[in-house]
Formats: sequence, structure tokens, C-alpha cells
Amino acid sequence: MPRFSPVLSRALIFSFLAILLGACASKQPKVLSEKEYYETAQKSMRSGNFTKASDNLESLESHYPVGVYTDQAQLELIYAKFRHADHAGAAAAADRFIRLHPNHPQVDYAYYIRGLADYEADRDFLARYLPVKAPARDLANLRDAFGNFRELLTRFPDSAYAPDARARMIYIRNQLAESEMHVARFYAKKKAYLSALNRARAVVENFPGAPQTPEAIALQVWAYGKLGMKDLAEGQLALLKTNYPSYAGLEALARELGGSGKRSWVNVATFGLFGDSGR
Repeated sequence: MPRFSPVLSRALIFSFLAILLGACASKQPKVLSEKEYYETAQKSMRSGNFTKASDNLESLESHYPVGVYTDQAQLELIYAKFRHADHAGAAAAADRFIRLHPNHPQVDYAYYIRGLADYEADRDFLARYLPVKAPARDLANLRDAFGNFRELLTRFPDSAYAPDARARMIYIRNQLAESEMHVARFYAKKKAYLSALNRARAVVENFPGAPQTPEAIALQVWAYGKLGMKDLAEGQLALLKTNYPSYAGLEALARELGGSGKRSWVNVATFGLFGDSGR
């Protein structure tokens, strides 16, 4: 077996390391020009490869933080992440764009996508594929979306994205109102009158115009009556008669408030589905 001198052994080791480092260096990704990064990202988006598009847009900004395409790349990164269903990433990219470019002519788009990202996050796997109704799930993302859309409408009422944001806010309002009423009905069935009253009042105060408003007023009539606050109950009943004269349970509520009713409010309001038929 041949023997190598210590000097030769060290030389062989250094040569091996040099070859290894050279190989590693050759595997480093090539830095493209700013235009090449941008055009590659555009090509990826046209083909539907939003992951690759995001990578190229992020590389563009990393290598060219101040360049011809930088601002547009940051804006398009919001879109690429949203289309890839990376809603958290899209919202973060939108937040960053708003912070860096508050006066940009297209900053309203960032506000819009930030709201849309939260809106769609609520509709991800659990909401899309499992039969989970809105009142029974966490609506934090919808609340965030509502706030983001409201900020868009406040800052940019004439934005091209305002009509869609407004329509989504109406949908969110109705979902949040139904969530509150879901809890209010639960408290009503448990005869927790004050808790039911507070939830119903929150619907009227926080979600004006929601379809659940007449039911919320009716529940207040019933709850005030049960709490012995007849003046407040009669005030809410008058409000219900004036604004919702065709409300299905109106006459039954009036009879119950007068002491001649035979059905509980829960039974009346749910068309006999819940609650007892007596008082």
C-alpha cells in the first residue's frame, strides 16, 4: 500500500476542498437583470405558475431594491400571492406596499386585495369543504375584511374597486349579524334574558340594515318584558310596528306583552321550531 507524505496529503485535501467549493459555487442561481426578472415573472403569471412568479418578483426586489420595475413588482407580488391562495402572504405584501407607497396612484388596489385576502381566507378549506355554518365558526377573518374594505371606501370612495368592496361588506355584515343572533337565540332558549337582550341590541346598533334587524328588535321586546321593563319593551314594540309592520311575530309579541300571549318569543320568532308553546 503506497504511503503519502504529510505535505502531499495536505495538498490533496486542499485540492478536494477547492473542487467541492467550486462545485457549490457553480450551483448558485444566476443573478438576472431587473428586466429579465420582471419578464420571467410576467411569463409565469400568464401560464398560471404564480409560485414561480412570486419567486422572481421577490428576487427582483432583493437584487434591485430601487429600480425601474421595483414598485410595479411589489404591486404584482400582491396579486401573485393572492392567486396562489397565499392569503396571509398577499395581505402582508399589501400592508408593506401601503406602508412604503401611501400616495401611489394604485395604492387603492393594495387596500382592496388586503380586504379580499381576509375575505377569502375565511372561505378556505373548512368553510369550502365542510358543512360549517357561519354562526358556528370563528369570523375573525371576516371582521378584518370588513375593516379593510371600510378603510378602502373611506380613503378612496371613487375607486374602481369600491362597488365590489361595498357589496362584500353587505354580505359580511349579514354574516356577522347572523352570528350575533345565533348567540342571542341560544341565550333566549336558556332564559338568560339580559344576555339575549345585549346580543340583540348589538345587532341593531352594529349592523344597521341587516336582515336580522326586525328579529333583533322583537327579541328586545320579549327580553325587556321578561325583565319587567315594560316601558322599554313597549318602546321597542312601537319601533318594530313602525319600521317592520309586516313582521310575522308582531301580533303575538303585542299579545304576550299585554299578558295574553300563549307562545314564547322563541317559539313565535322561529315559527314553532324552538321554544315551548306556552309562556
